[in-house]
Amino acid sequence: MRKIALVAFVSVLALGSVVPAAAQIDPTRPIIDSPAGQVQGTTESCGLFCTYYSFKGIPYAEAPVGSLRFRNPVPRARWSGVRDGSSHGAECLQASVVPGQVRGAEDCLYLNIYTQQLVGQRPVMVWIHGGGYSANSGNSVDFGPDKLVPENVLLVTINYRLGALGFLSTGDRYAAGNWGLKDCLQALRWVRDNIGAYGGDPNSVTIFGNSAGGALVHLLVLTAPGQGLFHRAIAQSSTVLVPYAFQTRPRFYADRIAVALGFGSDSSTYVDRLRSIPAEQLVPFQETAFTIPVPRYLRPLDFAPVVEPADAPEETMVRQRPIDLIRSGGHRVPFIIGYTDLEAAFFTALENAIDPTVKGQFNANPHLLVPFFWHVADGSAASSQISGQFRQHYWQSRPLDASLDYEWTVYQSDHLFLFAIDQTVRLHAQTATAAPLYYYQFSYDGDLNLYKKIFGVQHPGAIHTDDLPYMFHIASALQEPIPAGSHANTVSSRVVRLWANFATFGNPTPSQEALLQNVQWPLVGATGTGYLSIGHDLIAMPQQTPNPTRITLWYNLQQSYANAPFEI
Repeated sequence: MRKIALVAFVSVLALGSVVPAAAQIDPTRPIIDSPAGQVQGTTESCGLFCTYYSFKGIPYAEAPVGSLRFRNPVPRARWSGVRDGSSHGAECLQASVVPGQVRGAEDCLYLNIYTQQLVGQRPVMVWIHGGGYSANSGNSVDFGPDKLVPENVLLVTINYRLGALGFLSTGDRYAAGNWGLKDCLQALRWVRDNIGAYGGDPNSVTIFGNSAGGALVHLLVLTAPGQGLFHRAIAQSSTVLVPYAFQTRPRFYADRIAVALGFGSDSSTYVDRLRSIPAEQLVPFQETAFTIPVPRYLRPLDFAPVVEPADAPEETMVRQRPIDLIRSGGHRVPFIIGYTDLEAAFFTALENAIDPTVKGQFNANPHLLVPFFWHVADGSAASSQISGQFRQHYWQSRPLDASLDYEWTVYQSDHLFLFAIDQTVRLHAQTATAAPLYYYQFSYDGDLNLYKKIFGVQHPGAIHTDDLPYMFHIASALQEPIPAGSHANTVSSRVVRLWANFATFGNPTPSQEALLQNVQWPLVGATGTGYLSIGHDLIAMPQQTPNPTRITLWYNLQQSYANAPFEI
């Protein structure tokens, strides 16, 4: 592979896409010259006879500091000289795992590019990381490209502003919000203008993300400014309809920060004052798993995407509620949506460790079981009916305690992810669009379910983020080498091939293939049925939906008791 890479490198020199070899100390480190500027990358290993080129820490926008804080990203001017692309740029500012400390920097709008070839045009996959809009980055320690790049795709991973810096909104023209979402949009514009120099095809771009990143992918699909910048999309383990994903009261949380800092509650004056303080002072106002009150992720996160005001002085992205965006436009590109079967075990395991009062609080206040997005009043007969039927169905109306942890986790999975995602699929299936729609459930439980191992979850199934080690090399979570003969490696190869096929063809199973067990992933029909089960084997379920008994209960309760469902 190294010989092939060097041949490709010489070919690129001949095409004039990189600077002459004389300008380089190490001939295996190409210098790419794109409209944004020159970057010198590195050659990395992805296994035996496997190498790829890596270009890290590329700025795609001006640093969002000073007067640019709480404003739309500004395209980065071409830099002079040659940037060293051997190291990642700073993570966006966020709380550290050490309580009371922060990590990262406000100057954080960087992306990373990985590819095995620098000539030709490969399909581009742009990864948008999760983390509750307040944590993580696109760095390779968490999202290593080793598995994807051998599939003849070019991988881009990005950082975007987090927490208050990324999503504070006053609900008016003084701070319209969605800064982190607009960072993703600007990164896609950078890809359109520059990725051809790295061997990527700007006319074949797939965006994909998980958790909060999946919700951002969904919003990019739904909103007008992103149209034409990408051509396929994958939302993993979240859409913008999941309970935590969209904030309807942003002014409350913006005012709370301003008042706490002594700036008053007049947004026309306090936003400028918030721009002048050290960015680190804003981080303590961002939620972490340790500070979000019960019912935690069953309610909108403090700092999340919002509807922007009509009189905003800059370009806006989200101009309607998510449910209206879906109904009015749906998806215009081939779209994959899915989840892991035991999503909430990630969260219930964490709660078990940090807050033993959770189940008792739900016992004492059954209204917490009622989805907020159904707009049902606390204390109403409808609230009692909903909570009573949930308690009966999931744990036979017994008081919640440690012995019911699995039943509790299944309910939490349905409330936090599965029902809202299934509703998203059905709503998209009802929109008038010719774009293909695919649905999946990932349920494999094997050696690469790294997060399940980290949290010590003993229940069967795949928890939130357990699918990620099957498509990325995640050095930060890998506790020990996976046996070469493990079936998990086969499942990983299948997932990577499905995703790469989709990025290449717009169809995850364009032809019969032994690795994919000759399965054909069924399209979602007009009624929302049809999905792929990704477990020990790949199983096409053309006339079904996942978990039909449980999800039917949710639809029946919504039909009977909800007021304006999902009109958040």
